[in-house]
Amino acid sequence: MRFFFASLLLLGNLAAAPAAADVTSLLKPHVQAAASQAGASSRKIITDSLAETFARSTLSKLFTGEKKLSPEELGHVEFWVSLIKEPLLAGFEFVPRLFVALVFLAFFWLIYRAVRRLILGSLSKANVDPSIRDMLGHLIKWTIMGFGLVIAFNQIGIQITALLTGVSIVGLAMGLAAQETLANFIAGIVIFWDKPFRIGDSIEIEGASGTVQRVTFRSTRMLDGDGQIIVLPNTFVLAHKLSNGTANALRRVTVEVGIAYQESIDAARATMLALTANDERICDDPAPMVVVGNCADSSVKLLMRFWIREKGIAGSIHCEYLEHVKKAFDAAGIRIPFPHMQLVIDAPAPATELRVAG
Repeated sequence: MRFFFASLLLLGNLAAAPAAADVTSLLKPHVQAAASQAGASSRKIITDSLAETFARSTLSKLFTGEKKLSPEELGHVEFWVSLIKEPLLAGFEFVPRLFVALVFLAFFWLIYRAVRRLILGSLSKANVDPSIRDMLGHLIKWTIMGFGLVIAFNQIGIQITALLTGVSIVGLAMGLAAQETLANFIAGIVIFWDKPFRIGDSIEIEGASGTVQRVTFRSTRMLDGDGQIIVLPNTFVLAHKLSNGTANALRRVTVEVGIAYQESIDAARATMLALTANDERICDDPAPMVVVGNCADSSVKLLMRFWIREKGIAGSIHCEYLEHVKKAFDAAGIRIPFPHMQLVIDAPAPATELRVAG
């Protein structure tokens, strides 16, 4: 009806206008007003949230009690048509928003896939434990897609600020309760990033030595020489001195043997160096050497040092050459002293007469 009266008014103005008047000048104010109203309506569609749009609808006013229905209105077809039309129009209004939200989600999904492929590919080349790779994959996914969901919800008018505040409070409480687990998890990431050792390396930490078997999000596990699994927290591994015996291509082995003071150092040196002449496991450069390490109480300590390239044999070759040196010294007549105690008994003094007081 409003549109009908506005049309009659416009026709009346056209009929009453002089013939020389420009019709465009008469239509211009109405066109500008319509354009201004359409622009305001489009801006309102873009800026209104779902809650605001629903609050303006007839259905919302019925729920809140702002609108009272009469029996006559219930019998009118226009009421039911408007009741159905408003949600449909609101849905059409939010189609552009929904499209923009889906574009943002697709964009962040592509970013997640690229970052996941880059990081997990690097971790796979570094032989990172699969459990760590899976956990980092989920962490990357929910971090990146979380930002995408926040932006997408804001585009369609759903404000999730209060929800994020509640989630952050719960996350803070969980972080305080499991701070040791989180510290070990972060330490595990630092271990993989810094790479002080790899799976299969022989390491020693505060007297515990073995071969690294696995690094999880909480602990580092080693297999020692006795076949036992040693489990160390990742924070302990980072906080203490660590020796990696297989990180370098060359490894020096030192065999310590003592000889008696009466024996020749040169003869013992020649005997020891002859043992390494034809061993292909021992490097020629640097060449093996035998030096005097210490002049102890009952022996001269000789140190035979040589370098090997093969990983994992340092302990076995040390024991092997201890046996070879002992047999070679026995064959050459070179004595290996052992600590001993010499007991000297002086001659007894002549017996004296005992005087008994009486």
